[in-house]
Amino acid sequence: MEKSELRQRIMQRRSVIPAAKRKAWDDKIVSALWQLDAYKQANTIMIYLSFSNEINTWPLLTRAFAEGKQVAVPKLLKMPKEMTAVQITSKADLKPSLWGIYEPILDTPLSPRSIDLVVVPGLAFDRLGYRLGYGGGYYDRYLPQITGLKVALCYEEFVMDVPIMPWDQRVDRVLTESTSG
Repeated sequence: MEKSELRQRIMQRRSVIPAAKRKAWDDKIVSALWQLDAYKQANTIMIYLSFSNEINTWPLLTRAFAEGKQVAVPKLLKMPKEMTAVQITSKADLKPSLWGIYEPILDTPLSPRSIDLVVVPGLAFDRLGYRLGYGGGYYDRYLPQITGLKVALCYEEFVMDVPIMPWDQRVDRVLTESTSG
């Protein structure tokens, strides 16, 4: 199956998960992240800003601010087609983009080498950490610059074999609702 067809199938399957079940799973997944030593010890964290029926990362943002961590979020650039991490100090530093996904108002990038932990989005992941993303290639171009831990959040049913291309980047760890931390 081609990546585009698999993306559509997964998005469809994810969209029919009942909201209450999704919330319970999200809470377990986020809790597993908080239990990681890498999270506890991280000074600088990059968190993707969830939207639609993605795993809810907004509680991560709130807690990281409360714990005094330096928080960065992705900002996509159209030309050249790349992603940067921009530090924010509150949700007030964000605005909805053209597609309704929040992004930072500021443009000053944070050095990827300064990020201790990055929370990576995706539609599906395999047991080795390869991901099926949304098809833009932004994370595949950005992740090689990261020296910190790369962690994915994924519902267990979407941990599966995914097509792998030579340029695809792995994450170090995949957390699901059945992960104990």
